[in-house]
Amino acid sequence: MVDWAALNAHAAGRPARRLVSKAITAAGGDRHAQSGVVLDLGAGAGADSLQFARHGWTVHAYDADDTLAARLVENERMSGDVIFHHTDLAEVEEFPAARIIYSTYTLGLLGPEGLAAIWPKLVGALPVGGVMAVDLFSTNDSWAERPDIATPSREQIDEMFRGFQIVERSERDEDGRFLADRKHWHVITTLARKRG
Repeated sequence: MVDWAALNAHAAGRPARRLVSKAITAAGGDRHAQSGVVLDLGAGAGADSLQFARHGWTVHAYDADDTLAARLVENERMSGDVIFHHTDLAEVEEFPAARIIYSTYTLGLLGPEGLAAIWPKLVGALPVGGVMAVDLFSTNDSWAERPDIATPSREQIDEMFRGFQIVERSERDEDGRFLADRKHWHVITTLARKRG
């Protein structure tokens, strides 16, 4: 069992991922920030949520751990806003409409059935031109043998993104670590724009 609170507390000082700025650019840049909404699914310690907000976006940040809640005093120094939802993603019945949906290393943790259930809700929350920026574990990942982790193949991921224009895709397929344990990571990151 992973102690997510400890992991998130450890990650609190990390910088935002470059995927944040790429997602903003793909969604039309900061000119959409005033009315723009971002969903950050599995927000963790909040580095990425806070970076979106610094660019003026309104962020709905979802996480089952509440590490981010203590950091929201930083809202006072941002032109945007972070609205924290302390909840299990699988229990969210409907997501607010958003111009960007962003999730790193989280959706696969919902398991195959959870991912299949949440994906149509996420696609439905995006307007035409909206951007999906997500990591998905894939078939070579060492967690692929676990039934509680979703590890779709490239072909299955392509099918999930039917109706999207792929802006950028990268693949991490390498040995590494997760906490103190060795782990093989196979993660496919997709940045895509919803077509009409």
